[in-house]
Amino acid sequence: MDIAEVRKTLYHGDKEELEMMARAILTHGRSHQYMKDLSRHANEFNDLILRLNGEDKDYLALVYLLAEHLNEIKGGGCACSIVQKPMFNSPERLGGILEILDETLIIKDYSVCIHSRCLACGKEYESRMVESGFGQKVVWSVL
Repeated sequence: MDIAEVRKTLYHGDKEELEMMARAILTHGRSHQYMKDLSRHANEFNDLILRLNGEDKDYLALVYLLAEHLNEIKGGGCACSIVQKPMFNSPERLGGILEILDETLIIKDYSVCIHSRCLACGKEYESRMVESGFGQKVVWSVL
């Protein structure tokens, strides 16, 4: 998704399109360079946030999360900081951000433990994917 598509959705999309755009940016085909390039437009995302209906904040949670994340990157943060955000993000979804080093199946609690490293800053993470109620939950820790 290039900036022209993002900009078009930001200014002309309905709330469903906005949420799907944010979901796609946060979970598909990310790279450090793409996120850094996109963060140059963080002010546009913030302007959008100001124009949104406050009653839609729960539905547009990923749009708000993306705007916050882009501000962090623009301020010098690493794109791998997304693992600390409250959303379902497995290491597989962050293939352009993280390199998977090791994967272990833990039969005792039917979970998968993945050791990964940020491709840019080298920070290492452990994620544990467990079955939780209606799906899966990923718990991250910094190593």
